[in-house]
Amino acid sequence: MRDLGLMGESTFTLWCADAGLVPNGSQVDKTGWDFFVEFPFNSDLSPREIHRPACECKVQVKATDKNDRKLQITLSNLRRLITAQMPAFFVFIEFDRKEIAQRAFVVHVDNDLISKVLRRIHEIHQSSKEHNLNKRTMIIHYDDSNLLDGLNGSSLKNCFLRYIGNDVSKYIASKKSYLESTGYENGFAQVTFTTEGEENFKDLIDVSLGIKKEVEIANFKSFNSRFGILSDLFPNRVDSCKLMMPQLKPTAEGKIRFKEDKFSAGLSFECRLYVSPFYEMAPDRLKKIRIEGDFFDLKFSPLVGTASYSFSFGEGVRLEVGEFRNAIKLLELLSKSEKKFIAELLFDGFPKLDFKVGCNDVDVDLDFSKELAAFDSAVKIIRYFEVSDMVDISFEEISRFGDQIQQMELLLSSPPSAFRVDFIVDGDGYDPSKKTVYISVLAAPVGSHIFGAIMAMIGDVERNQEGKYRLNVGEVVVEQRIVSEKDEVISHEDLVAAIEVIEKKYGGTFEVVTMFDKTKEKTIKSNA
Repeated sequence: MRDLGLMGESTFTLWCADAGLVPNGSQVDKTGWDFFVEFPFNSDLSPREIHRPACECKVQVKATDKNDRKLQITLSNLRRLITAQMPAFFVFIEFDRKEIAQRAFVVHVDNDLISKVLRRIHEIHQSSKEHNLNKRTMIIHYDDSNLLDGLNGSSLKNCFLRYIGNDVSKYIASKKSYLESTGYENGFAQVTFTTEGEENFKDLIDVSLGIKKEVEIANFKSFNSRFGILSDLFPNRVDSCKLMMPQLKPTAEGKIRFKEDKFSAGLSFECRLYVSPFYEMAPDRLKKIRIEGDFFDLKFSPLVGTASYSFSFGEGVRLEVGEFRNAIKLLELLSKSEKKFIAELLFDGFPKLDFKVGCNDVDVDLDFSKELAAFDSAVKIIRYFEVSDMVDISFEEISRFGDQIQQMELLLSSPPSAFRVDFIVDGDGYDPSKKTVYISVLAAPVGSHIFGAIMAMIGDVERNQEGKYRLNVGEVVVEQRIVSEKDEVISHEDLVAAIEVIEKKYGGTFEVVTMFDKTKEKTIKSNA
């Protein structure tokens, strides 16, 4: 009588020997595998790769005279194969009632098979039926896509390596990670609980949106959920407790655009969308959505048409200068406008949603004209200095340094005729009959950066009735632009060196007057 099992194992052993593989046979028929196959070391590894281990894999060999391309295997054997950290394979050898193999098929124990087996085992463990995996089977199918190219050791070895890759350590790490995570794609747990009364349910929705910190709940019970199959996570029910959701993540990220009318460009801001998981089960009057930005928080009930929102520019709030200007502009417009604005929500994966907002409850107009003027100047300064890095600022900084920022922007943008420079020279050596170059340094802090410039004002000099010299400016040249972050230090020596280069540039033809303390013999006093 033919011993197909021995024929299959002998054929497989022959192919391994032909390819230089070592097939270590299993001594006990309960391991789920027939051979533990060892590969030779790769001789082509570079010095940085010689630490890599040689490949190893487990193989179960099945010989058959049939060609129905399927085989029932016990779940106990399948479990051992799929949970083995090393690569695992089925090798199906078809003899067609002949003495030698006619075809061979290799089925890799891949992620898809791992998930199917683990799901089936989990279903059995959570059922009330017999849990003995030795008595449960699963059918493994194979087809021409699994056909081995040749009936020899080289084809077998190359087939194994196609699945394993050139680094078995990476394969093992990837398989381990998949074994631990499969079935949990939609979360690892489900909980059930009850709330009492409508107010408690409102609080639950607010907690799920990050508006409130906690809510009282009752009859709490949790379940492990793998492959969508529930099992008790904690066996005891908790009658009363508080529910918190401290690590909420937004449902989506996108933009909100506020427009005075449907034809205007509007003001856009980055924001985060929060939709409660209880949205669908809530009655229409309680359905609520939250939109959170860096400086605003908007809650609205889309099916009722009500909304509430708050703005915060207090301590810790820093925004990019242009965005902060638009934020202040929006708040001022909302407070002054008698009509409602259109708010458009733009989130990937969600249809465009628009609704109307206004500030009907504000009794006084908010006046940010001073801050807006400073923001406009700050934006122009950043553009003038061609800064590509983000410049962020706080409301306290724009309020404190707004005048200085506006003055600097005015000096950089004004024509020469707008400048008037009066100065006094102590000591001899100054010739007012020559054209004079007046060099000054100006700077202003703009949030996270400091902007400065070394300017040269060129013109003729006349003496006024008070004995001061007056420069009639005909030309203004920004000789050096200076940009630094607040925590950077520009040394006095570096500034002096830069000024001296400019002084040398003009020194042969012009009288040079410098409004900068370099501890020179001449004392210069100026009113520019």
